[in-house]
Amino acid sequence: MQILLHIENYQKGIIIERLNRFVAKTKIKNKNILAHLNNTGRLENFIKKGKVALLLPIKNRKLKYRLSMVKEDKNIFSIIDTSLQMKCFEIALEKGYISWLKGAKILKRNFKINNSLIDYLILYKNKKYLLEVKSAVMKYKNFAMYPDCPSIRGQRHIKELIHATSLKSFVPMILFIAGMKNVSGFSPDKNADPKIYELLKIAKNKGVKIKAIQIYFDEKMKSIILKNDKLPVKFYLT
Repeated sequence: MQILLHIENYQKGIIIERLNRFVAKTKIKNKNILAHLNNTGRLENFIKKGKVALLLPIKNRKLKYRLSMVKEDKNIFSIIDTSLQMKCFEIALEKGYISWLKGAKILKRNFKINNSLIDYLILYKNKKYLLEVKSAVMKYKNFAMYPDCPSIRGQRHIKELIHATSLKSFVPMILFIAGMKNVSGFSPDKNADPKIYELLKIAKNKGVKIKAIQIYFDEKMKSIILKNDKLPVKFYLT
């Protein structure tokens, strides 16, 4: 367990409803507040009426807050904010907390390959890694899952990584970030997008490295915690 990031500047609110893909209606101190969502998944496990959420201030002409975390248990909050997840990954990488990438350096963000942008080009042990990061925001029993709805974009990224296995220049990798404490593994969600499930199986067989890490927010500590840098990846769940 490692502390990644201290956060004290936030507002605690109650979720009222999701208005569209990018906006949720919340209540802070009896005042209705519209908050930005940057996670375009369905988030059905999280964006529910009456749930307690933490909102982080953002610089936006219309919206002053982003709905970043949702209460999971007591003082524990799940992290649904994709930009916050990415920031935590970068901190963990820089500090050497990810054991299977210890000593790695980010060469470029949003690396273009064919018609897609892959999140990171990383140098690790004199090899260049193409790393795509996905947010696992579905929960089934004790597993974090991805996706929680059909994703054409996700399919395209996985196809690019599969294609990259034929290139000698790169090592393709996909990382799933489970922003929840009370899970013990990760699995692709076959029901949400059967094509992604099959593509990930093909990717694994072709040599794409598939990894998962686990983070959450502890309000008592006011910190985001890296609980597991090697969250087990399973493929048998349906």
